[in-house]
Order: sequence, then C-alpha cells, then structure tokens
Amino acid sequence: MRRFARDDALVFPPFKRLRHAVSLVGETLARHLACMGELPEPDRAAICSLDAEVRDLGRMRDQLREGDRPTNVVVVLSGLLYRYTIGPAGARQVHSFYLPTEAPCLETLYIDYMDNNLGAVVDSRIGLIPHDLMYDVIDRFPHARKLLWRQTLVQGAVFREWLVRNSNLPAHAALAHLFCELFTRAKAAGLAEDDSCELPLTQELVAEALGLTAVHVNRTLQLLRSSGLVEWRGRKLTVHDFDGLAEIADFKPRYLHLRC
Repeated sequence: MRRFARDDALVFPPFKRLRHAVSLVGETLARHLACMGELPEPDRAAICSLDAEVRDLGRMRDQLREGDRPTNVVVVLSGLLYRYTIGPAGARQVHSFYLPTEAPCLETLYIDYMDNNLGAVVDSRIGLIPHDLMYDVIDRFPHARKLLWRQTLVQGAVFREWLVRNSNLPAHAALAHLFCELFTRAKAAGLAEDDSCELPLTQELVAEALGLTAVHVNRTLQLLRSSGLVEWRGRKLTVHDFDGLAEIADFKPRYLHLRC
C-alpha cells in the first residue's frame, strides 16, 4: 500500500475558477436534499437561489485539508470526490466516496476545522456555497434545515456501516457491499442507466476504502466477475444481478435513509 507524506497533495496546479452559477449549484443541492425527505417549494426555491461559485478540481487535488477552516459548503457537480486521512505511518485510509449531486461535508457548517481531507478522484466540478448564505436558509426555512441536518446524520450512518463492513465481512462480500452502496446511491441521484453507472475509481483507492491491498482487491474483483453478478471495467460499474450481489454482501440499504 502506498505511503503518503502529510504534504503529499500540495504539488498540484491551481484551481480553475469559473463564473458564478446560481441555479446550477443550488438546484443540485436541492435535488440531493429531496432524496432525504420532503422539500416544500419555498424551501427549494430558497436553496436554488443561493449564490455560489463553480470550480474545476483536478484529479487527486484536494479541496479541503486537515486543519483547514472551511467557509463554504461543497456540492459535487460532476466527477467523483473522496474523503481520507493519512495515518501516522503514512498510509491513506479512504472514508467515503461522493457522487455528483452529493454534498460531502455539511458538518463544516458547525465545526471549526477539518479533521480529514476532501479531494477529487478524477477531474471534477464542484459548487461552493458560502456558509453565511446557508445559515440564512437554516434560520428561515425549517424544512430545509431539517433535511440538511438529516443529511449530516446519514453521513454518520454511512461511516458506521463502512466500519462494520470492513471489520466483519470477507473481502468478496466487502467489495460487493461497496458496489451495492454506490450503485444504489447512483440510482437515487439519477446517475444510473439500466444496470450501469459511472464509477471512475482505481483498485488502489478501493483497497484503501476496504482496508485491503490492491493485489487482494484485484483477485477479489476477478472472483466477483466470474460469478456473473457484476462487472467493473474502466470507468463503468455494471450490476447484472443486484439481488444476488446484495445477498453476497448482506447489503441492506436502510442505513442510507433514502426517500427517492
């Protein structure tokens, strides 16, 4: 497994900053929150009207780093983001992946500084909504406030599920569980077409998410492919038999608390 220095991600080209895009970022966040529960029109309109900045984030570039004091909510518009920490020995542990429409770190509204890192797996586009604007929505629109809080709690549920998965499941079941989760989230976000969705991960990052080696992930992937249940090649995940894959993984989507 690769070892990382704590300043390893600093040597990247600067962000490409784009023009402000009010409706794009707000509408994307509103769409995501609607998967958490009912979002009445006044609350939705308030979120959609939020001023925001759009940025291009290069592959393996960090948006937030441990110790940073965030001032914006991040919304994924395209690509794929991930959260991770670097252990004392330099090993990277991936905590989560974030698909387009998702908001990786709403808890930054209530914490003073980052205790982990948020970066891009591939070239990605993100929206940044200033905290001050979000606080105004939280104060004035109770349904939006409820869903923002609910989304933060769901993040905690996902972290718990990942901990249980990595601690208890054999490698093939753990990989099947990750595939089931990401495919379920992609469907909820409207990103899946039939039985496929984009999944531009590397086997190294999957290994760091599952607590395995890349070699072990490769062997496990071959085992799952031979079952005929799932295929993951290049940037695409295809689930031929979701129920069969879920049975192997003991996957129960309740912890995602989706309502869409």
